[in-house]
Amino acid sequence: MTALADSNNKENGMPAQPRKVETSVILFGDRYQPPSAVAAQARELEASGAVDYLQICDQLVNFIPPELWTPQNSPLASVVPDIDSCPDAFVLAAYCAAAAPNIGLVLATDSIRHGPAELVQTMLTMANITGGNTMFQIGGGEVKQAKPYGWKRAQGLARMEDLFRIFHAFLDTDGPVDFEGNHTKLQKAYLGGAKQHRPTLWGLGGGPRLIDLATTYCDGLSAAAPCVWATPDEAGEAISEIKKTLAQKGRDPEAFQFGIFCPVLLHEDAARIDQALDNPLVRWMAATYGRIEPTDWAKEGLEAPVPEGWAYWMKMLPYDTSPEFLAEVLRKSTRKIAEKGLFWGTPADVAHTMGEYVDAGVSWVLPVDYMPLMLAPDELPLALGRSIEVCRLIKKG
Repeated sequence: MTALADSNNKENGMPAQPRKVETSVILFGDRYQPPSAVAAQARELEASGAVDYLQICDQLVNFIPPELWTPQNSPLASVVPDIDSCPDAFVLAAYCAAAAPNIGLVLATDSIRHGPAELVQTMLTMANITGGNTMFQIGGGEVKQAKPYGWKRAQGLARMEDLFRIFHAFLDTDGPVDFEGNHTKLQKAYLGGAKQHRPTLWGLGGGPRLIDLATTYCDGLSAAAPCVWATPDEAGEAISEIKKTLAQKGRDPEAFQFGIFCPVLLHEDAARIDQALDNPLVRWMAATYGRIEPTDWAKEGLEAPVPEGWAYWMKMLPYDTSPEFLAEVLRKSTRKIAEKGLFWGTPADVAHTMGEYVDAGVSWVLPVDYMPLMLAPDELPLALGRSIEVCRLIKKG
């Protein structure tokens, strides 16, 4: 369905046609809350009928410098001492799958911090738990997840190639596997023959090398909007070029999936959205990853709020961020940066914007609502419903 066709239907008094799109919602579990609270959210997503996947991100630390985690910026800071007590994503995902067995799982991780054979074993286990309804989105890694813990972020894409090739070696070979790659050597490595449920493998991110790997080895690619694909037109152009690459590689372009990961602010009250766009937490997030490539701010006629050559995935270390750097970035992160760095408004507003990306060729969407960071604890039960409503409206068309 095209946006024009949908517009014509509405003008003629006909209902919009449902969109063919899959939806996902992230569950922000942490180790301060009981896992039963996360399981309850998983069951709410499962019961909604609008959400196809619950998603959990494999993180060791969050994006926010500790100086910003204050009750003045977030009411939650008065009851949650830090925002960095991240759970083990794979353990929590299995727990959620037991609580809500009829919804798919998406695990977002990187290619650096897990041995390839061990990660493939985890992937097969998750797929077995869900009957194959499991997606793994693999990125090239962020410095905040790597350097403090002894990993080398610069190895991300080379390790990604090893992981993708090893995934196919194990899944497509009967018997032990021999492999020699960039960083990994396998000798008669065997994970057994139980492969009746195949997980879906996606690339996560952008750049020529990652797209080359994804179009060679993966089932799909997820990018960020507006952080990478600032407009539906940009998304459509990128998807068209990637489909040409797939065809050149002898793959079926229509079998390949495209997703968007969208930072959003959701609320029915415009005044609350207005306050959030001025909140230092939102200004920091918009400044640091509102455009993954900071030079892209120039396309909006805006000065990048971070220094030349600085990109969050290469440079952001929340616990090694000087007060001077933090203050300078926040000074340059204007209201316009915040407005352009996220999608915001009512669920209907955001669903309309994200739906335009679906009309441009996106087949999987993930609204990531940061508004809960700025809500009082007693307001949080309503927040998940807003993300569900976005998914419902996108599917409705």
